[in-house]
Amino acid sequence: MSKNKYFSLVVAFYVFLQLSSLGSVTAQQLEKPYHNKLMQVEERLKTGDIPNALATLDEILKEYPDASEVHYAKALIYGQGRDLDTAIPSAKSAYELEKTNLLYSNYLMELYKSKGDFASAILLVDELIALNPSISQLRREKIMLLHTSKQSELALKSYDEAVEVLGESDTIDVLKAEILVDLKRLDEAKVILVKWQKQASPIRQVYSTLGYIYLQEQNPKQSVIVLQEGLKNSKDDLLYLDLADAMMASKKEVQAFDALKMAFKSDMVEYIDKHRVMQSVINGQNKLTLDQKQELANILVLKYPRIADSHVFKGDVLWIKTQLSEARSLFLTAVGINPRHVDAWRKLINVELSMSDFKSAIAHGQEAMHTNPSSAILTYFTGIAYMLDKDTAQAREYLEQALNLSTNENEFVQSMIYGSLGDLYHELKMVSASDVAYEEAIRLDEENVSALNNYAYYLSLRKQDLGTAAQHAKRANEIDPNSGTYQDTYAWVLFQQGNYPEALVWIEKAVRGSDVSAVLFEHYGDILMKNGREKDAIKQWEKALTLSSGDTEQNQKIKLKISEKKYID
Repeated sequence: MSKNKYFSLVVAFYVFLQLSSLGSVTAQQLEKPYHNKLMQVEERLKTGDIPNALATLDEILKEYPDASEVHYAKALIYGQGRDLDTAIPSAKSAYELEKTNLLYSNYLMELYKSKGDFASAILLVDELIALNPSISQLRREKIMLLHTSKQSELALKSYDEAVEVLGESDTIDVLKAEILVDLKRLDEAKVILVKWQKQASPIRQVYSTLGYIYLQEQNPKQSVIVLQEGLKNSKDDLLYLDLADAMMASKKEVQAFDALKMAFKSDMVEYIDKHRVMQSVINGQNKLTLDQKQELANILVLKYPRIADSHVFKGDVLWIKTQLSEARSLFLTAVGINPRHVDAWRKLINVELSMSDFKSAIAHGQEAMHTNPSSAILTYFTGIAYMLDKDTAQAREYLEQALNLSTNENEFVQSMIYGSLGDLYHELKMVSASDVAYEEAIRLDEENVSALNNYAYYLSLRKQDLGTAAQHAKRANEIDPNSGTYQDTYAWVLFQQGNYPEALVWIEKAVRGSDVSAVLFEHYGDILMKNGREKDAIKQWEKALTLSSGDTEQNQKIKLKISEKKYID
């Protein structure tokens, strides 16, 4: 099934359910002259035949332009297809024809908000309030709309109007407090919330917002007290997440982790909230240990085994713990659950590259692209797998295809692709194309450290444009000051420029900070020799020789340097 066909069926199924519920609301539906045509629409939606379903709806409207439920059906179809410009007029027609139907007005409101048309949403809610002045939900909606549209002072005035009509309540006071917090008027917000705290309000936001204010006041102890009180009064386990933050701020890491576990184990806390927290946990924005992170991921896998991201999170933790085989199994499970999960495929391929299992990475890359054919990311990583497997022809095909697919990707992704093309073209001895690719990679992302380093090094080997090479190599070390590889590159560029004392400083940093290699020791020896330290240079060349295997050109060159006791270009 194609992606578009799959999407159409999902949309059609959703709309079919909405129309079915609408039919149960309208008792007179069977008496309507277009009943049979509506049944045809439902049948076509069941099979995903959206174009003909829409055509039938248009036929009905041509004869019965006041059929409000037909306008609503069109709005649902276009809205689910994210064609908001077409959905809104249909939803507006349905609402205008039957203003007392909250189903129509609510959907029109959601469409306005989805489009970011807050002005129209506010006009609509004003009209609804005029029709239904005692419905508190409408007044809360207006307050939130005004604040969201950066009209916070008007939102506060709307709050005053609501209180005048409806009286004070914790639900509406919480809105005012949250607006005041956003406006940095914490003291005013605190007065409102403390009042409802003393009355043991069952509203969670009273305690979560008050707890946040205490944290901003550097009073985590009081935040903990308020949140624990809130858990008792509201019975809302979502407060455990706020409590974890307050405990962490109080330097009570064990209790913070216990609160997180309570939230993760709770059926009351939505998965989306756990997902948000787990993303933060994985990204290291906390003091949790790897074992604690894994325990949280284990809870998600046990509670939500059919959600791919649960397995991805656990795979992430195991990958960080260098348990690569176990991580791969979890990523495999994730893509089995959701073959459209591009990030899970990317991580699966990446972990196999880390395991040097290039054949599996290639196979999974091809499988991933079968399901996600237009993914620049998956095409790119498949190309990388081919490149590491020394299949430069296929690597070039996939990396160039990834570039063609990257039009709508951000500059970071495009820079990454260009940088790898620079590496590949260098390998293929396509010097001019390699230089252009590196330059484009750096133009798109000035912090693409791999492109900066590799371009600088290859320029130094060719003794070309050494000023640019030095600039890029220096920048790479500024971005990552702990990389022995980047230090070696800068040392070698300085050597080619004839700046031997400074080259010695950088090569010694590299020797201290990176894995030993024949190239590194050879460079060290070369730089020492140019600094007049012949004996030390020979020692480094001898170390290089022990690491240079076989009768290679490099091996012969090192031997010649040792025997002649001099640098040989």
